[in-house]
Amino acid sequence: MKCAKEYGILLLKFLGFLVGGSIVLSLFYYLLLPSKVVNVFMFSYIILVFFIFGYLRGKKVENRGLLEGLKIGFLFLILLLFFNLVIYQTGFKIVRIIYYMVLVFASVVGATIGINRKKE
Repeated sequence: MKCAKEYGILLLKFLGFLVGGSIVLSLFYYLLLPSKVVNVFMFSYIILVFFIFGYLRGKKVENRGLLEGLKIGFLFLILLLFFNLVIYQTGFKIVRIIYYMVLVFASVVGATIGINRKKE
């Protein structure tokens, strides 16, 4: 039960960061920045969020940062897939699969660095 509560809180924080970043980046779009620039910023922001959450999670666990990064990455990925498939009704393309793999990789790298940077 403690684990489910911990991951639930983590998902809520992730959604908060995702919505907050989307609102700020939407303002960039309405300030007449080219959509390609906004897309690059959004991609960079999401990678950064995955990395930070992986890093913070890696600092909390005792060992196996790779496994924890995969768990966090896939948990967030399921949430993103839910939004993309159910709400936006987008399909699978090879570019989107590569995009999701990069996000999970960012989470794994963050957790691995987090577990290695932990103070003894």
